Amino acid sequence: MKPRLGVQRKIGTVMASEEPESLSAEVVHRLEEEILKGLRRPGDKLDERQLAEQFGMSRTPVREALQRLAASGLVISRGRQGLQVAQLSLADLLDAFSIVAELEGLASAQAARRIQPDQRQRLQAAHAACARAADAEDVEGFYEANLVFHETIAAASHNRILQEELRRLTLKISPYRRTITYQPGRMQSSIPEHGQVMEAILRGDGAQASQLMRAHVTLLGEGLSDLLHFLRFSGDHNLLAELA
Repeated sequence: MKPRLGVQRKIGTVMASEEPESLSAEVVHRLEEEILKGLRRPGDKLDERQLAEQFGMSRTPVREALQRLAASGLVISRGRQGLQVAQLSLADLLDAFSIVAELEGLASAQAARRIQPDQRQRLQAAHAACARAADAEDVEGFYEANLVFHETIAAASHNRILQEELRRLTLKISPYRRTITYQPGRMQSSIPEHGQVMEAILRGDGAQASQLMRAHVTLLGEGLSDLLHFLRFSGDHNLLAELA
């Protein structure tokens, strides 16, 4: 069974009897996890040989995995420079945030109608974890709990296609979304925003949940846009390079 998001699993030495397709899917999942967690950032090189050594397998499933990630837009080819984790232009990034806002709004509306008891508990636990991390100014802890919060809502929509599209776009914007988490006051302001979304979902108010979630994600995109514009005009190219 494929490990859940946020749970790392060492691939180790692969038995010869394992199917190449399952190995390829495992590499895709592992690389997606590393991108989500900020272990691989936009522009980082992806070397087929090194990845095969890291995962303890032949280069064939690694090559297939990189091809799948390239087809999804998460990995791009730079010619002789090889494959890299994709970087988004500011325009593409803002477009991606606007789409994610709509999709997460839809997921919230559907979750309000379809959320199951265990998912209600998981959502409440994730919100509480976010609040604890914000109080402790634990940025990494907040980021992890925030992922669980948003993923729980997506899962509670019980809409597989919606979940797949959200995951694909979330992977693309995750390095930039992480950056916003580090901005002063952002964690603290997210807590009441999350709380309002959660309360609307739990009381079954899909329209309100959708509106609140769209506003929440839109604020993240606008905050990132303001930050990037400031860095460009201030000439802080070092920090700008770290962000993009």
